[in-house]
Amino acid sequence: MLMKKEINEYLFNAAIKYIGKYPATKKKINQYLKKELNKKKTYQKANFYENFDKENLINSILTRLDELKIIDESSYLESMFNYYKQSLFSIRKIKNKLYQKGFDEKEIDNYISLQLSENPDLEIDILKKYIQKKNLKNLELSEMKKKLYQQSFTENSIYKIIRE
Repeated sequence: MLMKKEINEYLFNAAIKYIGKYPATKKKINQYLKKELNKKKTYQKANFYENFDKENLINSILTRLDELKIIDESSYLESMFNYYKQSLFSIRKIKNKLYQKGFDEKEIDNYISLQLSENPDLEIDILKKYIQKKNLKNLELSEMKKKLYQQSFTENSIYKIIRE
């Protein structure tokens, strides 16, 4: 018969496997571990100690992953930001995507502020490439504006581009 692992060891290993497959934020790992705790399989394979607190258990695992530098949210945030920038997403759309990925809102805002302080015309640059890539140059002005608004580009950026 297989020896059961202690629940904290079992969940730690589950988290490691998850991160191996998908780069993840603490928020995503937290959600994943909560799901794991609700599975029958977990109860069959792990020993639970009396009066254990799910939140404390998950938080201690997240802390351990952090201390071991297994979760590196800042470089993950940077690579996702660059990926979305390459995909020619507006700043607003990038913010939303990063938030959906589970990044902390403050961290997203700080990172984007930093990017904009390094390049105040960041969104304009993205917008120019977007117009070029999607061949919007020949569209009527109102049509072009509509398409750009749909992509969540700011009014400011759209008007700067149109005035050029």
